[in-house]
Amino acid sequence: MLQSRWFRVLFALYLIALVAAPLAADGWTRFRGPNGSGQASSKNVPVEIGPEKNKSWEAEVPFGRSSPVVTDDHIFLTAADDGKLLTLAIDRASGKELWRRQVERGHDAGLYKDTDSATPSPVTDGSNVYAFFHEAGLVSYDGAGKERWKVKLGPFRNYYGIASSPVLAGDRLFLLCDQAEGSFLLAVDKDTGKEVWRKNRPARLESYSTPILYPDASSPSALVVAGSRWVDAYDPATGDSVWTLGGVGTGPISSPVLAGDTLVINAHDHADDGWPPFAGLAKEHDGDGDGKLARPEVEGSWLFNHFGWLDADGDGSITAGDWEHMEKELVNDNWGVFGIRVPAAGKQPEILWNYRQNVPYIPSAVIWKDVVYMVKDGIVTSLDLATGKLLERGRLEGAAGKVYASPVVADGKIYIGTLDGKMAVLSAGADWSVIATSDLGEEIWASPAIVDGHLYVRTRGKLYDFVTAAPDPGG
Repeated sequence: MLQSRWFRVLFALYLIALVAAPLAADGWTRFRGPNGSGQASSKNVPVEIGPEKNKSWEAEVPFGRSSPVVTDDHIFLTAADDGKLLTLAIDRASGKELWRRQVERGHDAGLYKDTDSATPSPVTDGSNVYAFFHEAGLVSYDGAGKERWKVKLGPFRNYYGIASSPVLAGDRLFLLCDQAEGSFLLAVDKDTGKEVWRKNRPARLESYSTPILYPDASSPSALVVAGSRWVDAYDPATGDSVWTLGGVGTGPISSPVLAGDTLVINAHDHADDGWPPFAGLAKEHDGDGDGKLARPEVEGSWLFNHFGWLDADGDGSITAGDWEHMEKELVNDNWGVFGIRVPAAGKQPEILWNYRQNVPYIPSAVIWKDVVYMVKDGIVTSLDLATGKLLERGRLEGAAGKVYASPVVADGKIYIGTLDGKMAVLSAGADWSVIATSDLGEEIWASPAIVDGHLYVRTRGKLYDFVTAAPDPGG
C-alpha cells in the first residue's frame, strides 16, 4: 500500500515536471511571442524600416497568413502556395531558405476566400517545429526538415478555418479545434504525436483565438481558452476544468493576453448592423419559392461569400432554422473588451470592466506597463489595465488602412502592420503618438516577430529582417 502511494506521488510529480518544463523565456517561439503577449524584451529595435532602411536581408517566401516563429538559427513559416501546404525553414543569419516540406491535404474544405489552411502559426521548442493545417492536421519536423510525426485531423465544420495556432508547454502540444459542432481541445506528446488527452467542448461553437498559459509558459497551472460565449481554463496535465466564465462575446478571433492576474479578451459585436429577418431575404433571393436559399440564388450578395457559415446544419441551403440558429449565436449583448480577474485556486473569475468602442475584430491587444493597446482599421485605442478607462483614441496617421496583424511591442515602441503594407510605430504611453510610418509595398497579414533587436516582418511575398545600423544594402 505504501509503495502504491509513493508511486502515485512520484507519477504526479513527473506529470507536473513534464508540463512545467520551460521554453526559452525571451524567444519568439509561438504566435505573438512569449505566452502570446506580443511583448519582446529587446532593446534598440529599428523604428524606420524599408528596402533601404535598417534592412539586414530580405527573402522571397510563398504567401501565408501565419506569423513567423524564431529559434537561435531558424525562422519557421507555413504557407499555402498553389494548393500546397508548406512548412519552411529560413536561415536566421542570411535569409536563405534551408528547406520546405509539403503535407498532403486530407480533403478540400472549401474555406472562405480570405483564409486558408495555413492561417495558424507554427510553434517551436527551439529545435523542432510543429505546424497545423486545417485540411491535413498536425505535423512535426526536426531542424533539418525530417518529418518526426504526423497526426491526421478533421474534416472540420468551420467555414473560416480552424485558425487557432498550436501551443507548447513542456512535453505537451495543445491545439484548440472549435467548430460548428464537435468542438474539442487536444493535447499530444510533442515527441511522438500521441494523444495525451482530448476534452470535448459542448456549447462552444466556432472561435479562432489561440490559447495562453497561466501564469506563464514555464510553470503553467492553467491553459486559458477564449471560446464563443465562454472563457475556459483547463489543467494542462489532465485537461480537467479549472474554472469557467460565461457570457463573454461570440466567435472570438483575437487571442487573450495576460498581465499578472488580469486577463484581457476582446470580442467584436458580430451583429452591430442588426440581424435582418429571414423573410425579407427569402423574398429577395428565393427564386423557386421553396423557402430555402441555395448558393446560386444568393450569388452577388454578401450571403454568397459566407454561405458555408450561414448554412449552419450543412445541408447545402440556408433555411429559417439556420438563420435562427445564427441569430441566437451572434446577437449578444455581452461583447466588447473585457478585463477579467484570474481567480485564485478554488475561486471564480471576475469581470472587472468592459469597454465597447472601436473594438477590434481580428487583431489581438497588447499590454505595455499597465496600458492596453488595440487597433481597429487604423484607429488605436489605449485603456487603463486596472479600470478599462479610456486613455487615448486616435488615427494612425499615414497608416489608416485595415489591420489584420496583431500589434507587438518592444522597448516602449508598438509596431502595427496594415493590409496596405504600412508599418506604423508608436511611442507607448497614456499619450501615445506615431513616431514613424514605413511603406513595405505589400500586404501585411502576419504579426511581426522581435528577437535580439531584430524585427522580422512577413509581407505577402517576402520575409524581412530589420536591425538597427544594419549594413547598407547597396554597399
